[in-house]
Amino acid sequence: MALLLLIIVGASAGWFASIVARTEAVGAILRQMGIGLVVSLIAGLLMNSGTMLGGLSLIALGTATGAAIAALVLYHLFFTRRSDRVDA
Repeated sequence: MALLLLIIVGASAGWFASIVARTEAVGAILRQMGIGLVVSLIAGLLMNSGTMLGGLSLIALGTATGAAIAALVLYHLFFTRRSDRVDA
């Protein structure tokens, strides 16, 4: 159950990031969902005592959500600005 919940949290964070950033390209939306998914799985695994079997603690869920959001913010700070500089 913990694995499924972390997958949903990570993919949702990436999807919401694409809405906030007004990303319209399908590849960019999928990339953001992938980043959110991977980061939330890693953070949730680390905070849930290294196991994905059974339940998920509230601390692990919060950490996974926060880590996914932070990773997506950093992604947009570095890669969006870099593409703006190339175009200008």
